[in-house]
Amino acid sequence: MFEHKVLQYKLGWNGFDYPGMEKELNELGAQGWETVGTIVPAVGAGQTIEIGVILKRARG
Repeated sequence: MFEHKVLQYKLGWNGFDYPGMEKELNELGAQGWETVGTIVPAVGAGQTIEIGVILKRARG
């Protein structure tokens, strides 16, 4: 069995904080979380204002 987590990253004034996202994902990876997908909704003229990252890890 697995447990799941969804992270949400919002677009900031200077774009997305990719180094911060990478740091958080590496920390969660060390805890057994694995990225299995993304959600990138678009609004208006197709601009992405947030990124969702789906993670899973084995229970137990």
